[in-house]
Amino acid sequence: MNTTHELIRQNLLSQLEAAYPIALPIPTLKQGLLLAGLNLLNHQLEKELEYLHDKGFLTQTFSELCPHNKRYKLSTKGIDFLEDENRHNTGF
Repeated sequence: MNTTHELIRQNLLSQLEAAYPIALPIPTLKQGLLLAGLNLLNHQLEKELEYLHDKGFLTQTFSELCPHNKRYKLSTKGIDFLEDENRHNTGF
């Protein structure tokens, strides 16, 4: 059974996969989590994003106009992980 952290991380990776190659800001990712019934505080969301970043599954970019506004993009390692997960779950 998936833990809440796993569900959150899977949701974030799925959102970023759908948007690839576009980087998404935190408010957009938070809205996607809310739509999935996962309500996180900003610091909780940032902690999950930092975990995925540290694992190499996503990259972080900063707005030139407002450097404190981070955006996240799925990395090639994140794409490979999702493809492996899909093969494992579907057998293809």
